[in-house]
Amino acid sequence: MELRHLRYFVAVAEELNFTRAAEKLHTSQPSLSSQIKDLEGCVGAPLLIRNNRQVSLTRAGEVFLHQAINILELSEQAKQLARKAMEQQVRLIIGFVPCAEVNILPDVLPQLRLRLPASSIELVSIITTQQEDKLLKGEIDVGFMRRPIISNQLNYRVVYREPLVVVMPIDHPLSKESQLEPQHLDGENFISTDPTHSGALHQMVTAYLAESHSKPKIVQAATNILVTMNLVGMGLGLSIVPRYVSHFQSSNVVFRPLPASAPQIELLMAWHRENSSPALAQMIDLVEEQPEV
Repeated sequence: MELRHLRYFVAVAEELNFTRAAEKLHTSQPSLSSQIKDLEGCVGAPLLIRNNRQVSLTRAGEVFLHQAINILELSEQAKQLARKAMEQQVRLIIGFVPCAEVNILPDVLPQLRLRLPASSIELVSIITTQQEDKLLKGEIDVGFMRRPIISNQLNYRVVYREPLVVVMPIDHPLSKESQLEPQHLDGENFISTDPTHSGALHQMVTAYLAESHSKPKIVQAATNILVTMNLVGMGLGLSIVPRYVSHFQSSNVVFRPLPASAPQIELLMAWHRENSSPALAQMIDLVEEQPEV
């Protein structure tokens, strides 16, 4: 007995007409009749009553129809689950903030592609404050983001720590200093970060300056690092940014370190705890194998 026998029988039972069932199945009526006879021979009982005017189910046919429909539905479910498992196995969507683009992904991605040569790996630049929602909805498999993470449905690891630095116009008087104290920024025009886009950075910088009794004059809030760099480069003020931003060095800004006591900002790798994708597992293993920073 094969699934096609069940499909043919269900079609006849639903239509109660061999001609219409054959048309529905895109086969000939003699072929359909032959398949039904083969099925009845396999079952060992007549399933249909046929005459020139109508087709009806025997009692055995009624019982068999219910089970045949269940089997076909289970077969379709199994097919869909297998396809879904295959998609999970060969596809990985990575959300990231720029820090990961500079400090994590260049080391990890080449190794990941070696381990998963047949996989589709998609990279999506997403601000921190949107990544948690996308992880919960399954729109990304793993996110490289800043704090905070609120949902207990997500697992996460700290994968990178870096100090904060001051970025300023190249001709700013403070550019002559080799290191800046937070008090140097008191009263200076300052480009802050928009808390709805930057995650923990805004709160960290605000708290650090307040604890140091330094009150720069906030002239504008930037929605991303490139905007911050552009505003600073235009001479509108100074800013405090993660050190990785110095990789985007331009000719009209300079960077200066803060004291060693200044806070460090963390980069997190987060994923949904129920995501069982083999590709995700490989990604987590590779990142955790990297030297701690």
